[in-house]
Amino acid sequence: MTPRRSSQGGFTLIEIAIGMAVLGLCVVSALQVFGGSMRLARNASRMTEAVVHAKALMDSVLWAPELTPATTHGTIGNGFRWQRTIRDAGVEDGAAEEQTDLRLAVISVTVEWDEPNGVKAYTIGTLRVVPNNGE
Repeated sequence: MTPRRSSQGGFTLIEIAIGMAVLGLCVVSALQVFGGSMRLARNASRMTEAVVHAKALMDSVLWAPELTPATTHGTIGNGFRWQRTIRDAGVEDGAAEEQTDLRLAVISVTVEWDEPNGVKAYTIGTLRVVPNNGE
């Protein structure tokens, strides 16, 4: 009688090496996608924070009883800088050429912050009707 060879199931060393290489590629790809999504989330968060600051700065002027043309600037925590400009509207802004009891004021607010790839900015602007006060 000839001895019977038992067939053993299992993987060869080359199959295990190929499996580990495929698994490694999958893990590296997943980490790159995760890192990119974290970067996008951080950028979106910074932009949202800039929008909130710009709206707050705009609201503080819109509710002021009087507006005087000026440019003001400052810093806000977390690395944000802002500039607010108030000026009288001209004909190019849609203001009438003739003098009336009311005038238009152009208000713009810019919030800037630093990113690794450069300075980012968010700007909003509006017009407000204000009394002319004989000017």
